[in-house]
Amino acid sequence: MLDASERIPEEMLVRSAQTDILRILTEASKAQGLTSRWACAILRIMHILSHLENDARLDHFHHAREQIFSRLDPHVIQVAGRRSHFGVGPAGIPLVRYLKKERKDRNSILIKLLSKPQSIVEEVYDSLGVRFVTETRLDCYRLLQALFSSGAVCASNIQPGRSLNSLIPIDIFQQSIESIQQELDRGDISPRQLPKRLKRFEEEGLVSWSVIRNPSSSRYYRALQFTCRQLVVAPDPTFKFWTELRETLVKTKSTAALLRKMPITLRERRCFYYPFEVQIMDKASYVESIGGRSRHREYKARQRLMARNRVLRDLV
Repeated sequence: MLDASERIPEEMLVRSAQTDILRILTEASKAQGLTSRWACAILRIMHILSHLENDARLDHFHHAREQIFSRLDPHVIQVAGRRSHFGVGPAGIPLVRYLKKERKDRNSILIKLLSKPQSIVEEVYDSLGVRFVTETRLDCYRLLQALFSSGAVCASNIQPGRSLNSLIPIDIFQQSIESIQQELDRGDISPRQLPKRLKRFEEEGLVSWSVIRNPSSSRYYRALQFTCRQLVVAPDPTFKFWTELRETLVKTKSTAALLRKMPITLRERRCFYYPFEVQIMDKASYVESIGGRSRHREYKARQRLMARNRVLRDLV
């Protein structure tokens, strides 16, 4: 958050046991001054950290990760090197990359939350995610259909309002495919010319089209992106403890009658929906994202600047 030449005032770094938080709250409530502004900045970060450390989803994070990826991994068939196919046989879709985000870095989550006016930990949807990279843009749409038809992703569990298509506008996509189909039916193009015609469709008239949802994202970013939720089943450790304890207590007459009156709401398993992000992009868009105008490093830099401006404001 701070640059190398910037420092928090020494008086804000001196600890005084239990009075620390009281001192910060007192300083923050005073009239505007340097110490007051630093106290406010520290409280903003403390607020986010408190929510981050007490996110209930972390209790079963490992179960969620295992079950989400185990639903996707069987469909990805390794071919050679990093290349693979989604599905088998002629219907298999070539993949340039299959990348998994197995855990979002804690500092990344912190910066992301600090950069937004509405800092809600429950709305961090990309702590888990996958990225598919296909050869062509059309393959992106074929892959999307394959994800749904194979059951790897449940279309009805996609998070409403968290879907983004910055690859090809769906209306242009539908109209162009229908037009190419009509050309093929009329004999204007032959089946042998079809791949070349599809390639031309991918390249023409799509360069300037863009939709930006995230203020940190580059206007050159191209992908199909959505948030899905998967029902996760996790064992409840308190259930096993209770059953063992109950077997011991029921043997004692003084506690047996009391146990019968106690309402037991513990379950052997807990079921909950866990969000994960899916990104699908073609090879050209992927290369652009890692080394071109939409590279991830620039995205992180913009996000850090937004967080810095919100937390420190006029301090630095």
